[in-house]
Amino acid sequence: MSLGGVINWISGDDPNKEARAAERDAKKAAKKQARADYSYAKELHEAEKKDYFANREFAYNTAVTNWEYGKKIQDYQYAQSLAVYEKSEDIYEGQIDYNKQAEATAVSDQEASIQDLALSQAFQREAMKADLENEIKLQTTDLANKIKSESFNVMTEIKSAGINKLEQGAKLYGIKSGRRIGTESVQQALNEITKKNTFEKEAKFIESLQKSGKAALGQAGVSREKSLQSTAASAFRDLVVLDSSLSGSRNKAAVDLLKLQVDASIAETQVGLNLDRIRLGVTTAQERSKLNINAAQEQAQLRINAAQDEVKYNNKILDANMQSATSQMIRNIDQIALQKQGADLQAQANLNLFPEEFDYAPEPQMTPERTFVKPIMREVYIPKGPRVDTGFSSVAPGLLQIASTAIGAAGSIKNLFGAGAAGGFNTATTALGSGGGSIGGVGTFGPNFGFPVT
Repeated sequence: MSLGGVINWISGDDPNKEARAAERDAKKAAKKQARADYSYAKELHEAEKKDYFANREFAYNTAVTNWEYGKKIQDYQYAQSLAVYEKSEDIYEGQIDYNKQAEATAVSDQEASIQDLALSQAFQREAMKADLENEIKLQTTDLANKIKSESFNVMTEIKSAGINKLEQGAKLYGIKSGRRIGTESVQQALNEITKKNTFEKEAKFIESLQKSGKAALGQAGVSREKSLQSTAASAFRDLVVLDSSLSGSRNKAAVDLLKLQVDASIAETQVGLNLDRIRLGVTTAQERSKLNINAAQEQAQLRINAAQDEVKYNNKILDANMQSATSQMIRNIDQIALQKQGADLQAQANLNLFPEEFDYAPEPQMTPERTFVKPIMREVYIPKGPRVDTGFSSVAPGLLQIASTAIGAAGSIKNLFGAGAAGGFNTATTALGSGGGSIGGVGTFGPNFGFPVT
């Protein structure tokens, strides 16, 4: 602290007066505000208490009203549940009856299907029997027609062969007649040529005699002899020509006869072959007819056997179909029974449970009263602000400084005036130091010194 602080402390001036005055003003204002807050809290407490009891009564009355209304709703819902249960029971019974009727209808349909199948098979069996009879009749008729046809063909072949035989016989007779006529004709032509040649020879001989006679009547000499020789040679040539002509005619006649014989033989051979062919054709036709008849009989029998086998096979198929359909009908009836059982179970599952009437919620109770705590007047506390220290500890450093200054001054004086003066100051300093413990005590230096009283 400075020297001014020590002086103020010694003089008793209070440096914290303004601070304490400000604190007192603040405390008054705070108490006034505390009283106002207390008044507002009391009014708020009373209003809250009033509203609480009003709301408590309203909530209770509302709860009672809702409880009664809820009870009515519960009764109505229970009645509705009973009605739904009764309706469900009616539907269940109707569904059970419907399942029975459906099962009976389905079983009747299965039985009817078997009956329809049996009736259809009966018609099929009748149709197959009729088809078999028709096939037998048809094959018998075809066989009879085939036999008639083959017999007719054989008879026609035989008749045709007879006609052909007559024709070949006539042809053979014509060949023989033609050969005889041809032979006679050639012989006749040869005879005529021979006669003609003979007549020509005779005419040539007479002509040569006449020429020889004329030549003999001529003059004797070489010319006469030449004339006779020429006449004789000419006659000889003519005779030779006539002989050659006759020989060629005979050869031609022989060739014609040979050709006629050969052609006639060939024709007779052809006729024989034709007759053999006719006989072979008749035999072949008879054998073919027998074979065709046998083949037709076998084919007809095979067709009849095939038709009979087909009827037997179809009957087996119908029997197997009937057995399969019967087994399937039994399985279908079992399946229908299972379906009915499943439908009954489903109907039972869909059946509503009988509604149980539960106790309604407990009646509403008044809630416990709330505990209200009255507001209290709070104490006002104003914290103290910073203070200037006014005790001895605050002035001790200053006093020590002053003492040090004084000691220094005393030393200077001692040096200036001598040791006695210094001793007097030392005594005074000691006295000041020994009394230092009482500095700041009340009543030592006056009532203003010491710690302030609040």
